[in-house]
Amino acid sequence: MGRLVNVSVKVPEEVRRLMRRVDVNWSEYLRKVIEAKVRMELAKEAVRRLDEIRGRAGKVPTEEVVRWIREDRERSLR
Repeated sequence: MGRLVNVSVKVPEEVRRLMRRVDVNWSEYLRKVIEAKVRMELAKEAVRRLDEIRGRAGKVPTEEVVRWIREDRERSLR
């Protein structure tokens, strides 16, 4: 996992009292939630970037793609 650093989170006193009543490893739980959120946000950013690139790239005709595939196959047979 790598080196761990401290991150503080403030919650209302009542929530903290309730947290103490349940058997949960809060550090582990919050670490997993944070990691999942980071992965989700990075994926959203990647989708936004891909959409932007697709918008600028334009459409490639099917015939052109077929030609590229044939050329690649011919090269691999040599």
